[in-house]
Amino acid sequence: MLMDEVDFQILDILMRNSRATYREISEKIKISEVAVHKRIKKLGGVIKSFTILVDQRALGKETTAILMLKCEVGKTKEIAEKLSHVEDITEVYTTLGEYDLIAKIRTRDTHTLKKLVEKKISMLEGITEIRASIVFECFKEEPNLILCP
Repeated sequence: MLMDEVDFQILDILMRNSRATYREISEKIKISEVAVHKRIKKLGGVIKSFTILVDQRALGKETTAILMLKCEVGKTKEIAEKLSHVEDITEVYTTLGEYDLIAKIRTRDTHTLKKLVEKKISMLEGITEIRASIVFECFKEEPNLILCP
């Protein structure tokens, strides 16, 4: 899809505030509300969803961990799909390098994390190694990239 500077401006506004109204967007970039509506509709293939960024700690998810997993040959995608359905796993990536998969977990505490790894993740057939790192502090958590046209 070919995008122009106005499309990038609209995306930038929506990434910062997904609740921005057509009027607010139109006032910021100096085009009509109708034009904003049409452009957002046209961006349907680019915009995956309108969402919010939640403070996980405020919801009782105090512990963040990064898991690095090695898988048997040919099992990576199947394991990734299974992990993507496990509660408290927020992100799953297949990777090139020492590990086949990386998963991000948000859970109540280290006890809950231990149970999750022992009772759900390590039981998945095809996982040959699991390494975990617990996050002490997050300095940047930006779900969207800054856009440049």
